[in-house]
Amino acid sequence: MMGHAIGVHAYGQSGIEFLLVDRSLPRHRVRRCRVDVQLEMDHSEVYRDGDNTRLIPTSSITNSVLAIGERHTGAEPETFALALAERFLAMGHPPRAADVSVSCAELDPLAAGPAQPGARHFGPSAGPRDHAHVTLPRDGEPTVRGGLRDIGLFVTGGATFTGFARDAYTTTQTFTDRVFAARLDLTWQHADRDVDHRACRLRAARAVTEAFTGHTSRSSQHTFYQLGASVLDACPEIAHVRVEGAHLTRALVDLSPFGIDNGGRVYTVADDQQSTVAVDVHRT
Repeated sequence: MMGHAIGVHAYGQSGIEFLLVDRSLPRHRVRRCRVDVQLEMDHSEVYRDGDNTRLIPTSSITNSVLAIGERHTGAEPETFALALAERFLAMGHPPRAADVSVSCAELDPLAAGPAQPGARHFGPSAGPRDHAHVTLPRDGEPTVRGGLRDIGLFVTGGATFTGFARDAYTTTQTFTDRVFAARLDLTWQHADRDVDHRACRLRAARAVTEAFTGHTSRSSQHTFYQLGASVLDACPEIAHVRVEGAHLTRALVDLSPFGIDNGGRVYTVADDQQSTVAVDVHRT
């Protein structure tokens, strides 16, 4: 009978959601955050023998996130995620590595009259989520990645899709003036650790907006690359960026059975099936 060996093993807690309220400035800041934690272990006895002596319950993970969050209400996700990873490696029975993802959606301040300067009133978030992913090995340096999640883009016309390859199963039509919709994530890594993450993120978001509005899309791939290149141009501290997401189908509804000419006014929204796209953009 062959023996068994335990390979890589990990555990953690995902979907830890909470609000961070920063009252340190006259105009308050509110973010809805989600944290996912995975700890790579060297505790084979837990799996093999059911010996929990060195196993920290996941309630400790959740409570660590909330307690450390209280000291990072104004911090960017990268700083918060690194502080969490360092905390997990400082536990009594530390893991081999801590992998922490933090995403935050900034609630939008509500406009107010002269009597209320809008310091305390907020509505739902309308923009993308700030994101960070930190991997910290027990005997090594951290890998810190930042980014933006759930960037939604839409243009009402002018996009094209022509000259593509065809095979026996191609039914796609050519388009010289189509609507274009996409949802995408940006993930970048900085060349150095000493970075103003907030300023960089704001420049990256602005670069994406300006690149998209000044760009004629010839395909999803073409657009995703142009957006990634714009981020590198706007943020010299970023070494490389990954643009990943989906082209969202927005098909013109055929209203001719009802005697109606749909002149580009009604489109389907079907996001369950998506055309996925990804590209890494590096500096040369």
